[in-house]
Amino acid sequence: MAKEMQVKFAKYWEDYSIILAMGAIFDPRLKLQVLEKLYETLDPSTSSLKTKDLKTHLTTLYKEYQDRTWGSSSGSSTSYTPTPQDLVNESPLEDDLDSDLFELERSLGSNLGNTRTHLDVYLDEERLDRKSFPNLDVLNYWRENQARFGDLAMMARDILSIPITTVASESAFSIGARVLTPYRSRLLPKNVQALLCTRNWLRGFAEYEGTVEDVDDMCNEDARKNTTTSGVDGSRSEDSNVR
Repeated sequence: MAKEMQVKFAKYWEDYSIILAMGAIFDPRLKLQVLEKLYETLDPSTSSLKTKDLKTHLTTLYKEYQDRTWGSSSGSSTSYTPTPQDLVNESPLEDDLDSDLFELERSLGSNLGNTRTHLDVYLDEERLDRKSFPNLDVLNYWRENQARFGDLAMMARDILSIPITTVASESAFSIGARVLTPYRSRLLPKNVQALLCTRNWLRGFAEYEGTVEDVDDMCNEDARKNTTTSGVDGSRSEDSNVR
């Protein structure tokens, strides 16, 4: 039994979710340090490989957001063409100042490749204490720190907003039949309502498990209730007319 459990664990451990791991990293109380410890606790033989793979995926995805941000900023910028009047109004002092600033920017440009990204800054910062922030709203944290982290905040918002569904552990590890239906999941109420409505539209309403006689009895009972109610209302109206 222990060997079978180990095989089952290895099967699911190899196919762990990268997105879930990234979502944990964007929790300022966890970050990468906690994940590294958890990986090492679960399986020391593969912890370093999984951590390296996670860092690679995280960096690659972040570069996509960097390129998107730089592309949008460069595309939105417009070139300025000076008019003849502007050229006449320019002074030699302004030309010298612009030239000096240009040389300074060019000398500093060689060091731009060594600047730290928002991802590096976030990962190097100290983690928040879980005891001090037990009910931290992670999405609200990134919204409040959007000015600090820029493109990284956009990436965190997109990853943390992905709906995560769960299935029953009985369905995955039970050797018998499924205990719960395959529709069991942990979703928002509005998403559950949308799924139920879509199912009814596509497949129709679920069949009634009772007999035809049960349905007839229910209909007759409703009819009797309606008749009794209408009779009481009629007698009340007659009494009011007599008075």
